[in-house]
Amino acid sequence: MKRRILILVIVFPSFFPIFAEKARFSYLGKAYDLKTGKFLYTDNHREFYQGDKHIYSQISYKDPSGKEFGRKRIEFAPNPVLPSFRTEDDRDGYLEGAEVNGKQVKLFFRRKSEDPIEERTYQPKTPGVMDGGFDYFVRNQWDKLMQGERLSFHFLAPVQLDDYLFAVEKIKEDKWKDRSALYLKLEIDNFILKRLVQPFLLVYDIKTKRILQFEGLSNINDENGKSLRVKLVYDYPKDILLE
Repeated sequence: MKRRILILVIVFPSFFPIFAEKARFSYLGKAYDLKTGKFLYTDNHREFYQGDKHIYSQISYKDPSGKEFGRKRIEFAPNPVLPSFRTEDDRDGYLEGAEVNGKQVKLFFRRKSEDPIEERTYQPKTPGVMDGGFDYFVRNQWDKLMQGERLSFHFLAPVQLDDYLFAVEKIKEDKWKDRSALYLKLEIDNFILKRLVQPFLLVYDIKTKRILQFEGLSNINDENGKSLRVKLVYDYPKDILLE
């Protein structure tokens, strides 16, 4: 059960008019082993917009030598909190994602290239959050989190073809490097299961509401398909930090 719960944590293309999309921001996260501090990989983000609306992101995962080993496309329109996405890992053929169609969501995954793709279509409970949609959930609920409210939601996990109740709450406001930051704790909202799984720790920039740091289980496995526990530190260009 512990392994099944651990594996659930933290994109199918859709047809938007290509000519109207512009890549506005690029930034990266550097992942380090949470115990040893060893540099593991980078996730390299490009955000695409129509006007001021964030339509989708492309993420390239690269090893320490700079070689790409995986990628994700995540669609934030029409629902940024519950986005469609597709993640692929070339090393072993791992695949996971979701297609959102109105109130219905099709979850799908494959652990290795030789395995069949498993899928399930259902109507998730509300409020529902999925993958990178968590960032938008935090932004949408920012005032409540700043006031110290504990917020519960259903996190959809394609690798389990199901959703689980999670909760996020404020730990403190403090400095992160030279920036004012909101420190959050994310955990399974179940008395028994949260004893089995360590909480995730996240730091958000108070000015821009963008994530600065993440500690916990990665959505990227090691080369043997085992879950990684990482510290992810994000590096943004100045134009984003001045939003």
